[in-house]
Amino acid sequence: MLALLFHGKGSSPEKINWLTRPFRNMGFRVEAPKIDEVADGVSAGSRIIEDERDPVITGGHSMGGTVALLLAAKYPKKVKCVVTVAAPVDRVLQLKWLEKGEEGSVRRALYNDIVARLSMRDLEESSPIRYINGEYPPVIYIRGSADDVVPAEHLELLKRKASEYGFKVIELTIEGMGHTPRSQHVKVIEGFIRSNINQCLTA
Repeated sequence: MLALLFHGKGSSPEKINWLTRPFRNMGFRVEAPKIDEVADGVSAGSRIIEDERDPVITGGHSMGGTVALLLAAKYPKKVKCVVTVAAPVDRVLQLKWLEKGEEGSVRRALYNDIVARLSMRDLEESSPIRYINGEYPPVIYIRGSADDVVPAEHLELLKRKASEYGFKVIELTIEGMGHTPRSQHVKVIEGFIRSNINQCLTA
């Protein structure tokens, strides 16, 4: 089975080895395209999924997790499981959060980048929460308690949709982890994915 995994904004496939490695170690084929924005991630992922005969796993970190969630909504019969780390599920909500960042902060820099390139309509139309329905696959959602880039509200929104539509959310909050995992968090993430991937695939 293919695990189709996406990196975050300003990152690269090489920088998410902490996410791709667990899947390779479990024997999955892994593809991790280079992307610049959510839209081209969805385009690249769509081409790959449409070429696959078998079901796939989608996953990603931050912006890449948003791509993975969107692909699950677009291909609910082909995506069996989504694995995300610190993924925004509502990009309008995320923009409002980033706007509160102080000048010179990472949050404010991300806000300035988004408003320079995307309209509010772009954000609305690329928000996974808008497309989730009763066909949605299970989701493994991992986040850090110290994440100041993507707040816990996104996980709560996803859980409310799961309760409404009856799909499974398998969640983990790692104490002390920020937006991007550090070396001490990598084994925790790998262990959680290993322990829960079969439950996600068969839910």
